[in-house]
Amino acid sequence: MKIQKNAVVTFDYELRLGSFDGEVIESSAERGIPAVFIYGRGQMMPAIEEALINKEAGDIVNVSVPPEEAYGERNEEAIQKIPRHFIPPDIELRPGLLLAMHTPEGEEIGMQVVDFDDETVTVDFNHPLAGETLYFTIYIRNVREATPEELLEMAREEGSN
Repeated sequence: MKIQKNAVVTFDYELRLGSFDGEVIESSAERGIPAVFIYGRGQMMPAIEEALINKEAGDIVNVSVPPEEAYGERNEEAIQKIPRHFIPPDIELRPGLLLAMHTPEGEEIGMQVVDFDDETVTVDFNHPLAGETLYFTIYIRNVREATPEELLEMAREEGSN
């Protein structure tokens, strides 16, 4: 079966920076389970979906995703100083530490510690991969039609968002 709308696609992937020959920075093998999604339902980056249309189990697909189609360009205004007391005292700060903060509305915002002193913590709210072109190698393992139950569940999830 070829990948098309409402197909369930199971795949493994490797993500590299710099080129398709670069160092692997993330892979489904690390997690120990393949990735699974329903094609055409907005669960994947559009560039990845475009590269997978009409592919089949056994195909290997290389796709590069530029920053504007991935996590955006880096925004230097997203590097800010926040009062040290916003960070729980039991957290041992170090540059590069990834933290999450919750807004009053309950939204989770990721940030990375850049620097700190006794009064302030400099954090970067950019996604760690902002400004990077992502190089994916995708190994398609299985393609099948979504069941009516899977499509119904997807519709429920789309309706609640």
